Amino acid sequence: MEWSAPGYTDVRQLGSGATGRVVLAVHDETGVKVAIKYLAASLLRDPVALTRFQSEARLLTTLRDPNIATMWEYIQDPGGAAIVMELVNGVSLRALLRENGATGPEAALAVLKGSLLGLARAHQVGLVHKDYKPENVLVRDDGASKLVDFGIAVRQGTAGRAEGTPPYMAPELWEGLPASPATDVYAATAVFFECLTGHRPYRSTEPSVLGYQHLHAPVPLHDAPEPVRELVRRGLAKNPADRPAGARAFLAELEAVAAAAYGEDWEERGRRRLAGLVALLALLLPAPPEPAAQATTSLARTVFGRVRAASGRMRSTPGRLRSAPGRVAMSAGVALVATAAVVVALAARERPATPIDVAAAAPSLSAGTGEPALAPTGPESTGPESTGAGNPEGTDAETPGPAATVTPPGSREPRATPTPARHPSNRPSSRPPNRPPAQPSSRPPATSSSPAPTPRTTPRPTPTRAPATTPATTPTPTAGTPAPPVSVLGVDVGGLTVGDDGEVSARVTLRTSGTAPVTAVATWRLSGDDGPSAERLRLSGARTYTRTLTWDAGERPCGRTVTLTVVTSPAAPGGAASASLAVPPCVTRVTELGVALSMPGDGGDVVARAGLSASGTEEIPVEAVFAVDGEPVATRRADLSGRTSYTPSFTHSFRSRPCGATVSVEVRAGGRTASDRVAVTCPPAVKRVSIVRASMGEDGTLTAVVSVTTGNTEPVAMELRFALGESRGSERVTLSGDTSYTRTVSHAFAHRLLPCGTEWSVSAGTVPAAAGGTDTASGSTPECPSEEPSPPDDSDTPR
Repeated sequence: MEWSAPGYTDVRQLGSGATGRVVLAVHDETGVKVAIKYLAASLLRDPVALTRFQSEARLLTTLRDPNIATMWEYIQDPGGAAIVMELVNGVSLRALLRENGATGPEAALAVLKGSLLGLARAHQVGLVHKDYKPENVLVRDDGASKLVDFGIAVRQGTAGRAEGTPPYMAPELWEGLPASPATDVYAATAVFFECLTGHRPYRSTEPSVLGYQHLHAPVPLHDAPEPVRELVRRGLAKNPADRPAGARAFLAELEAVAAAAYGEDWEERGRRRLAGLVALLALLLPAPPEPAAQATTSLARTVFGRVRAASGRMRSTPGRLRSAPGRVAMSAGVALVATAAVVVALAARERPATPIDVAAAAPSLSAGTGEPALAPTGPESTGPESTGAGNPEGTDAETPGPAATVTPPGSREPRATPTPARHPSNRPSSRPPNRPPAQPSSRPPATSSSPAPTPRTTPRPTPTRAPATTPATTPTPTAGTPAPPVSVLGVDVGGLTVGDDGEVSARVTLRTSGTAPVTAVATWRLSGDDGPSAERLRLSGARTYTRTLTWDAGERPCGRTVTLTVVTSPAAPGGAASASLAVPPCVTRVTELGVALSMPGDGGDVVARAGLSASGTEEIPVEAVFAVDGEPVATRRADLSGRTSYTPSFTHSFRSRPCGATVSVEVRAGGRTASDRVAVTCPPAVKRVSIVRASMGEDGTLTAVVSVTTGNTEPVAMELRFALGESRGSERVTLSGDTSYTRTVSHAFAHRLLPCGTEWSVSAGTVPAAAGGTDTASGSTPECPSEEPSPPDDSDTPR
């Protein structure tokens, strides 16, 4: 039997490939559905494969973004290795393309935008996905998409073997060059092209031919709709420097083009189109589509102190991944989502919900409460952000099975039998540390042994509401006695800080008059953003609580104000407490820089086109230094401002084309340097050389009439070589100032009497050489006359 991750029950397989399989599974204690990516058993003893699998897990702990499927837990023991991921109720983009063909331009733009947002997060931390393809994009039933499978991701600039999925591999990968963010831009554009047209930009099934097409074939722009052709042309440029410098820069171009071509609401229409296509494939969804929710959640991006610590340990001590068993990263996240699911279900049954109606808390397992509650003071609660997204198709199969989303098990209804109440601080812990709490059972409790039957009660979703079955003046807790009233004495918010990576943190302290449950709602706001991010905490079992809350703002909010507001129920004296921090403007940094050099035509102009991305809009000085064979010949400068992405061009004109030399450029900006070079070729200076006629004189002089045609008026040397029998000679003539010449050149041999029947030749060439090479003429001196018999002498004849 195949190994299964401890604590999980596999339900069914979603996809498989040479490196492993992905299954839909259920967490045994909570009933939460997850996606588990298993490393193939045959690779478990392969150090390279296992190290890569572990590296993928480490990498995923650094990538927390709504457009990337989140890792919750890594498990490894002698039986196997697994990555536990969140689950999405959707299908792969490959399935949509296979069943429906082209998606239409607005839907294609919506998919590309979601993918670029996910890739931008990876590029922000210096990673390149390197295997972006339709199989690794999951489209949910609401039209949103998520990026998965970072199995072969590398650090930016890392050179390695050419690997990836050939139809989407950028030219630099085919040549074995280092991967860069522009590599992902190329792959994303190839998938965008496939969404637009229903086919890939290059379709050969022969790898060598396909590689040649990616390297040299023209981009098939005519197949794409005219309004987005410029996006396709830029994204599929052969030279990485001609593409947008990264996903963030390409995203800005995409939004500008999309709004101009299809209107400001293009994304909404595109998502509706995608949701409709997913609905046509409902049978492929890992879970049935959920009915419209009556309660909404706003699970926090906060309180991840323990998770972050675990992630840091995993990155700093890779050896721990090899321990048996080894669990790292975000196991507590399963508990967080499971609890949210229970509270959503209860709230939907009892009363209309509000946007902050879900408490990010673990249900109490103490007998007789029937109410969810948070553990009292101690280590901070930890858990992953729940966005209703993602499961990885984490294999290298061409078309792995569909992925699925977290589906809250809202159909379960906890029941409780009233028993004598215990003080919350005395409740025993019923789950081990760092493990999700068990899902409340839906089975009815065992019949009480009391003589009189005890009626069953259904818990209310509001923790402060209790059945008034016993007079409130009862001095000691008994079964059915309501919790004593509690009030909030004070709430303080302080220690607000913002990190360079955009992580915001603050400390919240709350004091109460008793240990009964209270609720605190923390809301983060960023000036200039419309939507706040809120979380709801339920606290019980103590009189003083201190929590450090964290929030991921995506990137450092330079020049903006961050505010945290905390509202309690019951209300604190003075109402809400808040703290604000004005983040100073950031020094603009150059985050990406590239350059491409070219010498168009036959002239002397050399053009350097740079690609630059910056962290802000402040002024950035840029300098380009041109050189010939390593010797600087010119410097060009420019000051860029007002944007975060630029493509400046620098030009230098040579008086004459430096034929045969190597011209280079080095661009410097913000402490970064990029360079490129090109070998200068020139058309032949001499187009043709020919011998019009040649002859040998009786005095031993060999004469040739030569015609020369040049491409310019620059000096050309004409060389003639003469031969007469065993004798040799040469002549050299310099031509200049014209493009057509005819010259008569002679060479005298030292022969007063030429031997009859001697062969002669003349050869004409030029420096530089003519396009057709040299020309030759030959002949021979007249043949010697044959000897005739002498006539008889008449003097000897007798008379």
